[in-house]
Amino acid sequence: MTQNGTRKNQIEEAIEIAAEAHHGQYRKGTHTPYITHPYAVGLILMEAGCTDAVIIAGILHDTVEDTDLTLDFIRERFGDAVANIVDGCSEDKALRWRARKTERIEALKTASPEVCTVTCADKLHNLRTIISEYDDIGDSVWDRFHGGVEDQAWYYRSILSAIAERESTLQRNGGHAKVSTDANDAAQRAPDDQKTPAPLDPINRQLFRQFQQAVTYLFEGDHE
Repeated sequence: MTQNGTRKNQIEEAIEIAAEAHHGQYRKGTHTPYITHPYAVGLILMEAGCTDAVIIAGILHDTVEDTDLTLDFIRERFGDAVANIVDGCSEDKALRWRARKTERIEALKTASPEVCTVTCADKLHNLRTIISEYDDIGDSVWDRFHGGVEDQAWYYRSILSAIAERESTLQRNGGHAKVSTDANDAAQRAPDDQKTPAPLDPINRQLFRQFQQAVTYLFEGDHE
């Protein structure tokens, strides 16, 4: 009965959970309900042809960071794949702004392709929103954000650079995670035909290019 379209699928369930978790929250400096952002991120990922796990993680990506929802709840309800992506997209709000942003930027250099892909969609939607509002209210849009345009330019350029570095590493490794070469592990290694892990899914190039174009447009003067 659950397979014939008569029950909610997990994407629909994620939408409802995110809506409840983000209830009463708004986008910075606006009256726009915050839930519009994770919904848009999920739609961007869906349009880019991502897997259900990546789409669900995109919808839930801010819940652990900004609401009372826990990673354990997400893991129990949606499984390890979704929970691990959400965890990889979550900041430590106990840290000051620059410290927590720097921590996330560094983490992206070794993150899974799925975390990088959700990050691209997340930041792409943020930048699309800023661009639209910049067209309406000009430089005053930056008053909503920490450090104004200078800090925001550093942040988005650094994320772009970290994801590009991660993609380059994945390409050099042939899309595989590194295999341990520690001699102490030799006795416990898998047989030769099991040593090489399955190739990782690549970072979604379409979303990376769109994110790159938005950074260039907003911070390098193409909009002027």
